[in-house]
Amino acid sequence: MTRRIASVLALLLVSAAPVFAQADARADAAGEWAVTFATPGGPEEFTMFVAQNGAKLSGRLTSDAGEFPLTGTVDGNHVKIVWSFPEQGKLLEITFTGTIEGDSITGTAKLDGLGQGPMSAERTGR
Repeated sequence: MTRRIASVLALLLVSAAPVFAQADARADAAGEWAVTFATPGGPEEFTMFVAQNGAKLSGRLTSDAGEFPLTGTVDGNHVKIVWSFPEQGKLLEITFTGTIEGDSITGTAKLDGLGQGPMSAERTGR
């Protein structure tokens, strides 16, 4: 009986290993990124610095206009990044959603109340 229990436990552990591996399979979003996205006024370019702790992202975007904190999440190879930009005396919330493939992100930039357009990013450093 003890041998049978040990065999069943071993089988369960071997069967569960792929499930645990899949649950922790997240794309690597950390690093420095060159970001371009569409706005009603034309394309905008920023440098994005991302730190990753599990599924949570933090960091900042920088440009000639200033520095802006970001938060976000990674789910598999899907990324969501949220930050705010001062526009005409108000803060405009901008949300990037995209797919990470190696050192590239492609997706959409949604500008709260102004529409959305394509965004892309290339990792330039770690």
